[in-house]
Amino acid sequence: MKTLLEDATVVTMNARKEILYDAHVLIEDSRIASVGVVNSGEADQVIDCRGKIIIPGLVSAHSHLTGLLQRGLWDEDSFESWSQKSTATEKSFQASADDIYTLHSAACLEFIKHGVTTVLNMFTVPSDVPLKFIDASCRALQDSGIRGILALSVKDQSPDNQAIVLDPIHAESWVSQAKEAAAHVSDFGSRISFMLAPSAPQRCSDNLLMRCKDLAESLGVGIHTHLAETRFHAEVARNLYGEPMVKHLEKIGFLGPHLSVAHAIWLDEEEIDILSRHRVNVVHNPSSNMKLGSGVARIKKMLDRGINVGLGADSVNAGTVYSIFEQMKLAVLLPRAVWKPEHWISPDEAFQMGCAGGATAMLLGNEIGSIEAGKKADLVVLKPSTGLLPTNNLIAQLALSESGESVETVFVDGEPILLDGRVMKIDEDALLEALSSLGPRISTVVNTSSH
Repeated sequence: MKTLLEDATVVTMNARKEILYDAHVLIEDSRIASVGVVNSGEADQVIDCRGKIIIPGLVSAHSHLTGLLQRGLWDEDSFESWSQKSTATEKSFQASADDIYTLHSAACLEFIKHGVTTVLNMFTVPSDVPLKFIDASCRALQDSGIRGILALSVKDQSPDNQAIVLDPIHAESWVSQAKEAAAHVSDFGSRISFMLAPSAPQRCSDNLLMRCKDLAESLGVGIHTHLAETRFHAEVARNLYGEPMVKHLEKIGFLGPHLSVAHAIWLDEEEIDILSRHRVNVVHNPSSNMKLGSGVARIKKMLDRGINVGLGADSVNAGTVYSIFEQMKLAVLLPRAVWKPEHWISPDEAFQMGCAGGATAMLLGNEIGSIEAGKKADLVVLKPSTGLLPTNNLIAQLALSESGESVETVFVDGEPILLDGRVMKIDEDALLEALSSLGPRISTVVNTSSH
């Protein structure tokens, strides 16, 4: 099947950062066949995109989809207080596999409507019958049509939150479970893939971290983790290791280009240099960092050191909405409120982080993140809107003025999963009804805990 998108403004995000005008994009099956001038006679289907903009599908390289359950709750004065309450609430709620399917489907719906085509879901699976919950999450991703990575989270200690009581974990048995989970995820087709996600270095013994690294290498997958999200986390690490967190991770051999780290706020100069030297990817989550008062990551310094940076929507109970347009805007604005201009991020840098940067962080840079022949046809078509007109500086307007209202059509693997503003693979009314039914249950849990 060949589909031609014709006469659009195409923001390629290729190596030359070309923006092509009155250009065509030819999709053949799941990939981009050509970009630029294309003979319409080659296509089975032609879509008129005059006056419209085509951008690469956006990427959320750090997300917690289950967090949608607690949206609007816990406006706390510290990350630690928020974490204790949200963790206790999730545990008390005792979500079923059907609940997980509903929550993760709703998160995917929100992402798709904001032009996000690829999502990393960092998922803490209940210890009893874990495959049941992994199956529910993968089905939600698959049924929505989005490209997803299930990043299986694990921890075996909790020095940064003594209130959390962990179920005992033995590294050998967990490795066996993780292998089984990886095999199960592979059954969901090429759009759904697997990563390992140790929760954070201070929450994992060195033995567990290195078992994760060895397993990731044997499975050929990446590793994703939280890193130095709060000042307290950095202090805990210094007490635990007797040295800064990143320096310790280098010492045990954990770092490398296979690794992406979320937040990376409380790092010193030497730690940033170490991340750069080992080509570790960073995922910036400005909305959750602001909501939880965690701090401001020194992203400009990281970019200047050659570190690849992507963006993540994190969890909506720790941020705002599942939108990478939102993260672009905040990534540009946040450092301008606290630092001198040499530490500011440009709109061009933020937009790069929202597509190609996130793709690279998820080890998918050769497949997605830009509009180029041979890459996957993960594309977003934007209709004219007040945020984009008059078009004076397209990238700046995309990064600062676009809210998602312009998103008209979304392709993943060349398949339209949103067409003319209508979701194609999700029964939205039924999903919203199922989501609404969770309200009384979560209210009961919250009211019980408050008493």
